[in-house]
Amino acid sequence: MIEQEMASIIKYVAEKAGGPAPYYWNVPQHFSIPAVHFPVPEISSGGETFSTYYLDYVWYIKFFHRTEQGAYSMGQTVLTSIRAARNLIPLIEEQGNAISGEWVRVDDPSLKVVDDGAAQLTISWRSRRPYDDTVAPKTKASSIDLNVFMKSGETISDECARALEKYAIPTNQPG
Repeated sequence: MIEQEMASIIKYVAEKAGGPAPYYWNVPQHFSIPAVHFPVPEISSGGETFSTYYLDYVWYIKFFHRTEQGAYSMGQTVLTSIRAARNLIPLIEEQGNAISGEWVRVDDPSLKVVDDGAAQLTISWRSRRPYDDTVAPKTKASSIDLNVFMKSGETISDECARALEKYAIPTNQPG
């Protein structure tokens, strides 16, 4: 299963590149051209905060065309589109529709020619995730004690005292 962030990037790249034949994980021996290949990304991880960790992704996406200029042109179209959108790629839901106000923020992408008829677009980003709760489930407070201390000599109305009475804690009770 492809994660939401990766699926969002795949959709964005394929659309901006003009709809080349997409290949995932492996490219068959006789593949269609123009094409875009989404191999397995590199992932490293680390701790972020007490409640989150991060996964750093680096994805080497390859474009194939009959010439290096054609492959480079597809990659450059995607790169400039990402930069023009301030490096924000819209997140998509399972049905493929963009989620309003949600996106993946990627680092500045890079592009290079890697072979005759092939160019590589490098996209990297950090994904922050919450840790699973490994401790017993959190319990909510069932009651709250409220102590009200007044300055000496001040009084409150009877109405206010009655409203606060249900929160009062008896003092000087024999123990």
